Formats: sequence, structure tokens, C-alpha cells
Amino acid sequence: MRISFTFLLIGVAFISKGEVSDVEMDLATPESQGVSSRGIQRWIEACEQASADGTLGGFHHGFVIVRHGKTIAEGTWAPQNTLENPHMLYSHSKSFTSTAIGFLIDEGRVDLDERVVSIFPEKSPVVMSENLRQMRVRDLLTMNVGASFTDAQRKSKDGDWVKAFLHNDIETPPGTRFKYDSGATHILAAIAERKSGMKLMDYLSEKLFKPLGMKSPWSTTSPVGIACGGWGMNMTTRDLARFGLFLLQEGRWGGRQLLSREWIMLATSRHTWSGPIVVQSKVVGNGSDWVQGYGFQFWRCRHGAYRADGAGGQLTVVFPKENAVVSVSAGLGDMQKELNLIWEHLLPAFKDAPVEADETGLASLRKKCANLALPLDDRCEEPFPGFSGQIAERKADGWELEISGQKLSIGDGGWARTKWKFSDSNIEPLFELYGTHEIAACGHKDKDGSLVVVWHFLGGTRHGRYRCRIKE
Repeated sequence: MRISFTFLLIGVAFISKGEVSDVEMDLATPESQGVSSRGIQRWIEACEQASADGTLGGFHHGFVIVRHGKTIAEGTWAPQNTLENPHMLYSHSKSFTSTAIGFLIDEGRVDLDERVVSIFPEKSPVVMSENLRQMRVRDLLTMNVGASFTDAQRKSKDGDWVKAFLHNDIETPPGTRFKYDSGATHILAAIAERKSGMKLMDYLSEKLFKPLGMKSPWSTTSPVGIACGGWGMNMTTRDLARFGLFLLQEGRWGGRQLLSREWIMLATSRHTWSGPIVVQSKVVGNGSDWVQGYGFQFWRCRHGAYRADGAGGQLTVVFPKENAVVSVSAGLGDMQKELNLIWEHLLPAFKDAPVEADETGLASLRKKCANLALPLDDRCEEPFPGFSGQIAERKADGWELEISGQKLSIGDGGWARTKWKFSDSNIEPLFELYGTHEIAACGHKDKDGSLVVVWHFLGGTRHGRYRCRIKE
């Protein structure tokens, strides 16, 4: 099923820069909000071309564009359905965990300079280093904890990642060296749960998700039941766009100040230089969006923007100057290329005043987005998990492949969906498959008689193709 692109065909009054809309996320035409439909379509086509030529290292799955508080464009590529179904966020989760800390600071329950060991005295080592003793909540937020990499998941013998983190070597004084570390964000999640007396997602639901109309968020946990915090959340692309608009409106929603403006400004400002780092096995250095600085679990960007992001291309980019938000769900490999496409095609499309109505451009864009679909071929050679050379059996509408006692349906010329059990666990190891998820697969016979199978993890980043024999 293809999910149609959505537009409101009637005109909507243009909102001045910085003004909050009365009804957030209402639909409007791009032109009524000062954006060219043709510019949006050029961005979509550039994204698809970058996927086709391999430079993006994967595919976009869905997007939502918001201007002046109005949804001016949204779409999703079949068989993905990220507008209605949750998608894995990976490190995009960090910005939500940071926001929970912001609510607690507003309530006076957390202090930025509070020492971490004072919050978890029973989990701290009896004999501790001065570096550990001096670690503050703000050092966790800015990724300046002083450890080379905590890797609490693998160091933990009892599933208590907080204890494992606090028993790690803290090599440099906290607050002096940026080192991206998802373990630090897990400690923030644990702090939020301890200080609020609630599970992280329940607390965020009360303070953020319900007021913003976000209905789908959920998260995996550590073995002892604490939200992962630095990863593990799942939300729709529309949920991400609502969060982005909440940030753009400096903590306001529906005419109410939910979170202090001071916190939003503090959290999204640069507190530390991020420097050249490794992102998805690639070293990124000067001139990229990875070295513009880091806030409280938010990245600064070029062009005066900032973002929440996660592995595989999960993005919410906030443009304060342009009064706009772009949220993307994806499964790709080059996130700098993903950002470059936004700078090259979408940023120039944002104008300071309404642009002339363009019925031809609008109709073309609507047609394009009503037919968004991932290609039925894929250059990625990643085999399906658990596959080891089984033989596919022909069915009326495709093929069926038995793998480790489960049967994968493979469409002939289209996508077939299968509920696939990877494990019994709800504990999400970083970058590994877990639990039960839906898989979409399609196949075609190659000239050598083999079956080429393309598969996508729906709501996730993994995808690939492999060959197998067909049962005669």
C-alpha cells in the first residue's frame, strides 16, 4: 500500500517569522507558507537519485516538512509507512531523554551541577577516582564524561548498565573532553526515572507526548528495566516533526508554555566543540555538520540550524531563522550526504514571503508523492539474518523460504510482508535485531535461474538482498 502525500488545497494565511500558529501541524500548501512545491520535488528526486547511484548508502523512508507551524509536505516510501507506524530512532532518542531532564530541572528536581555519584550512591564504587566524584549532570548532557567509551552493555555482568558505567575508568577530568557515548545518555534516563519516580516514557508521555498529540512512542529497556535513553525509542515521522515544532516554538504548544524557553535555548546551544569524529565507520572532519558543536544531546548544524539525529538517517532539523522543521526517517549510510541534500534543495526553497500559487508544480508534487516507493532491487548485499542457503518454494503469488523454522513470504513483482521473530527479548543491543518485527520481501528470477530476494526491515534501517535456489 502506498501512502498518499497530503496537502490542503485551500489557501492558508501566511504566518510571520517567529509567530506561533494557533493550530500546530494543520495542513497547508507549500506556496501559502513561502515554499516552492517544485523545490520540494527537486529534493525528493535528488534523494532518490542519490540512493540509485549508491552515494547515499541506502534509502529515505519518510519525511515531514513544517513551515510556520503548518505541515506543508509529508510522504513515505512503500513498503515503509513511517507516517502511521513507529520507526527506530537510534540516537535521535537522546534528544528526548535530554528533554525529560529539562522538565525535571524546571520542576526543581534536578540540578545541572549535581554530582552523578550522589544520585546513585548504592551503585558507585566504594573507592572512587576524583574524576568520577566530580562528574556532573551537565557533563553527561554534553558528552564530556571523561571516559574513552563506557560500553556498559558488554561490561555489565548483571544487566545493570548504570553500575557498569560508574565502575568504568574515567580517564580525564569531566567537562574537558568531548566523547560521544550512548552510555552517558543511559545514565540520564536512569536519573530521569529516579528523580521523577516514573518510567522515562511514562514521564515523557505526561509532560510531552500527550500534550503534543504523539500517540505512538515506545522504547526498549536495559535488562533491569531502565529505558535505554541513548537509543531504543520508536516513533513516527509525524511524531518527530511535532517534537521539532515544539523546539522551534521554544517549548510552547497549543498556546501553553510546556517547557521553559530558557531550557530550550540552553539545550540547543553549543556547549562543547564536537571535533572530528567517527560516524558510521567514517571519519568526518572540518566543514561537516558533525563539527559545528554539541549542546545538551543536540547537534549544531551549519546555516544556523540544529538537529536531533540517529544512526541510519533519523533526523529532525530545526531552522530557527527560516521558521521551519524537516524530519526524516531512513535507512541509509551517509548522513552528511543526507544533510547536504537538505541544504542544497530545501533550504533555498524557504522564502521570506508567500510565493505565487503554482498549481502545475503542486499537482506534479502530489503525483510524485502519491507514488513514492522503494525500488524492487537493492545493491546492498547484506544477507537476511539466519539465511544459510535454503531453497525457495514457488507459491501462487511469489515464493516462500523457510529459515530456522520460520517461513518468509517473498512477493513476485511486489512486496510480501511477514512477521519475523528475531528473539524473545525486548532488550535492544545497539545495531542488532531483536524481538518480533515485520519484514517486507520481493523477488525475481535471474537469468541464471536463481532467485534474487530483496528485503526491508519495516520501521528499521536494515535492508539487503541475497540469492538462493528455487525448488524445482
